[in-house]
Amino acid sequence: MMHRTLLLLPLVLLGACASHLEGTAERARTALVGLDEAGLKRCLGEPVAIHKEGGNDLWLYFRETSRSATAISDTGYTPTNRGSVSYDYYRYCEAAFFMKNGRVQAVDFTGRTSTGRQTLEPCGALVERCMAGK
Repeated sequence: MMHRTLLLLPLVLLGACASHLEGTAERARTALVGLDEAGLKRCLGEPVAIHKEGGNDLWLYFRETSRSATAISDTGYTPTNRGSVSYDYYRYCEAAFFMKNGRVQAVDFTGRTSTGRQTLEPCGALVERCMAGK
């Protein structure tokens, strides 16, 4: 039983990390409202695109991440009846900052995995510097 608990520990820790970043993204939706253009550029850099319409601007940012993971199973094809599978997965975040008069008015995130599952983890990683101290 202890052996299985040790195998699950990395998955629990990985889940806690994802939850932290997803929480960061959720908080950023309101915490970053009011931030000025210079402050946004300081923590995120230059946007990948800026769309202007009337007196409003839409600043777009994009972040992609990939990770490798190894899963170990008690049922496998080795003589000790254990197996492992390694895989890579891809995640991305599209962040839209709606600007008016040089300040953030609203923030919208779209995050997905390579399998299409929605996740805000890469969005949290994107805005983590902006959220320091908030």
